[in-house]
Amino acid sequence: MSIFGSMTTAVLGLNAQSKALGHISDNIANSSTIGYKRVDSAFETMVLQSSQRLHEPGGVTAQPVFMNNIQGALTQVQSPTNIAIQGQGFFSVTKVATQGSSTLVQTQTGTVSSSAAFYTRAGDFELDKSRYLVNSAGYALNGWLVDPVTGVLHKDQVAPIQVNSLIDKPVATSTIDLAANLPATPKPGEKVPDSSIQIFDSQGNPRTVNFKWRQQADSSWRMVLDAPGSNTKPVDGTFTGNPATVSFGQNIAGQTAVAQVNVITISGNNTNGQDNLRIGDVYSVKVNGTNYSLKITADNIGSIRTYSGLAGALANQINSASPAASVLATSSGQTIRVTARDAGTPFKLNTEVQSGTRTDNTIVAQTSTAATASAGEIDKFQFPQTQVEVGDSFTINVNGTPISYTVTAATYQSYSTVSDVVSQLAGRINQQLGSTVTASSAGNILSIQANVVNTNVTSSATRTNSAPAVNTMSSLPSVASVAGVRQSRTVTLTGTPGDIGTQYTLSINGTAVTYSTTGEEMTMEDITAALANKINANTSLPVTASAQGGVITVTAKTAASPSGPNSFANTATSVTLNGSSVDVGDTYTITDSGGTPYPLTITNANYGLYDTPAKVMQYFASVVPGASASGNVLTVANATGTVSDAPAAHFTLDQSAVAGQTPAHIGLTFGKTPETVGTLTNISTALVGTGTSVSSANQSAGADATVTFTVDYGFGPQQVTLNLGKYQKPGGLTQYAGEEINVTQLVQNGAPRGQFKDVVFGDNGTVMVNYDNGRSKMVAKVPIITFNNPNALQRESGGVFVESEEAGKPNFNDPETNGAGAVVANSVESSNVDIADEFTKMIVTQRSYSANAKIVTTSDEMLQEVLGLKR
Repeated sequence: MSIFGSMTTAVLGLNAQSKALGHISDNIANSSTIGYKRVDSAFETMVLQSSQRLHEPGGVTAQPVFMNNIQGALTQVQSPTNIAIQGQGFFSVTKVATQGSSTLVQTQTGTVSSSAAFYTRAGDFELDKSRYLVNSAGYALNGWLVDPVTGVLHKDQVAPIQVNSLIDKPVATSTIDLAANLPATPKPGEKVPDSSIQIFDSQGNPRTVNFKWRQQADSSWRMVLDAPGSNTKPVDGTFTGNPATVSFGQNIAGQTAVAQVNVITISGNNTNGQDNLRIGDVYSVKVNGTNYSLKITADNIGSIRTYSGLAGALANQINSASPAASVLATSSGQTIRVTARDAGTPFKLNTEVQSGTRTDNTIVAQTSTAATASAGEIDKFQFPQTQVEVGDSFTINVNGTPISYTVTAATYQSYSTVSDVVSQLAGRINQQLGSTVTASSAGNILSIQANVVNTNVTSSATRTNSAPAVNTMSSLPSVASVAGVRQSRTVTLTGTPGDIGTQYTLSINGTAVTYSTTGEEMTMEDITAALANKINANTSLPVTASAQGGVITVTAKTAASPSGPNSFANTATSVTLNGSSVDVGDTYTITDSGGTPYPLTITNANYGLYDTPAKVMQYFASVVPGASASGNVLTVANATGTVSDAPAAHFTLDQSAVAGQTPAHIGLTFGKTPETVGTLTNISTALVGTGTSVSSANQSAGADATVTFTVDYGFGPQQVTLNLGKYQKPGGLTQYAGEEINVTQLVQNGAPRGQFKDVVFGDNGTVMVNYDNGRSKMVAKVPIITFNNPNALQRESGGVFVESEEAGKPNFNDPETNGAGAVVANSVESSNVDIADEFTKMIVTQRSYSANAKIVTTSDEMLQEVLGLKR
């Protein structure tokens, strides 16, 4: 090998290292390029001649080695249209400018029609202005497209994926899935709430299907399907209703309430013509524990005066009490009549008298002053006590003439002390005997002096005190309280809640009250309560009504006995009252021969006194002049009797019932055996009327429990299948313990018209368009293209590759099949360049380049030596 050969080899080495450095610089520059595949350098030696005796190397050359099959790191991003490949393979892409041309691509399995043949790992796709999925290098993603009419995925051609399905066609509802537990024991009297679901017709209009529930028996339910706006009804019509009856129960007769009456009698002594009312006496009447009392004082004794006055004052005390007493008091003579204000309400009455302090007055004669030549005799009397009592009487006998003064209630307020009495006696002596004697008082001393000198006075004194006994009050019930009974009668209604138009009628004293069922009533108690409310709403009726269960109790508003008619038979000598009873509200009048009427109205207060015709006639005997009574006959001349009978206090009932209509419905039956309890065992559509609902024919255990019905909203018949689970299996529609319905699932498969929302990549490379109606639709699928020798693909600008003879034919695969990688959404593949490795290779390349340069300089120096040999 010559010097020139070594220089040539060194130059080739410099060239090879320059190429390697170019590969390294390209890798480092694209270390952040998505989907970039690094290029390594492979050095190949060039030998011109080499043997055991001679070696002439030709140098070295650097060839690029493509790392297309090495996976770059996957980075998660937010964009839903960015995708990456986990594993082997490439995306098929098309240059945007060449989308219009179409060509056939020969693959390993045949030919595929394609608009271009580029392949890339750069998956940062976004929608461009034409709604193509285009990556940052301007290449549109190719895929297998879905036929928009048939929904078939065409795998015989790939084309750029254009998202132009901006409108989602509405889908008419065809199935409804319902899972719910109906309560085994619903709350009494409360309607089980309706269930409802929104479905869609073929135009995408929202419609409503309502489910109405009613428990008919322990394990039997009615279900009504209602589809407002539909020309056809799932359930429609009525059937002859179930029998209904009204029957009467026990009739409790009424009884007139009688007011209790007690008569209080005031008793006491009378002294010197005066009822002995004592200052300080307290007279009390206690009614049901409330005390009504009156105390005798010097201020009021003058107005009371007598026992009769005391009875009247005490009656006024009771009547004027606040709050009002439960009784009413009237007085007559020395008696007080206490009557219950509310007939039939008894009261307890007690009386008590607390006596005031009694004074026993005396008169003490004093020593007389004898007559003299200048004055007559003077006699004196002392009254030792200070107080006097009503009825006390004091008498002074002067010269044979008695002069007296008696303390009375009328004068007590003015003359209530002994000195007042002494003064009154002195005045009376002077008035009657002033011509012979002169009397004077000084406190409790009475002086009597003869008017003539040397004349004697003959005098004496006596006194009579009021009786010492304490006054009394006694109370005796004269009329016992009768509570009174309001007439009542029970009425039992029978029928079937849920029927419409069943009429129940009660006629009360000829006035009919009717209730017609609406079908919304849950129990017979609801029906009886409604009829009772209608009775109570008519305030002119003499009754009230209450309901419990299926029974109404009709009760009279007043407590009164059944009225009996009364009449008078009049003759010239007598009046006879005919009838066996007397009623509260009756008015009886006797008019005497002079035309004077004497009426008697029977009230609750006086009914106890006049509760028979005989007692009524006794009353008239006491008020009509010249009349006497024997039994119910009043003997009186030329009198006439008239009667005004009280209105009927009792009531009469009549009844009638008319069966209504049973509304169309779907019957649901739940199991009772240990194996089937709570599960759906039967669906009957025998009573859907003219409705379109049809139950499943196979109702054996495990079969689908379905009801199919047809609706028509003006766009033709639309069949809907209601899925209630499986017969005799848990899940779906059940009836287990509870008081309220519990809906766990109520869904349908229809949808309204949808507007484009976004595009995303789904599983296995599917391209999904999401709409604002909640639906998604696949518009394409991304194939993964594999090559037998991917490292031999020809590179183009923009991170794409094109087919080469060394790489082999492309193979279009579903993701994760035939060795193809998986499509990972929301991710991009980073460059597979390792910066640290590239820097290492750069250092080695730099040193190799320097070594080759040294060979050139050394060869040059040697040549210089050769050229210098001629010198």
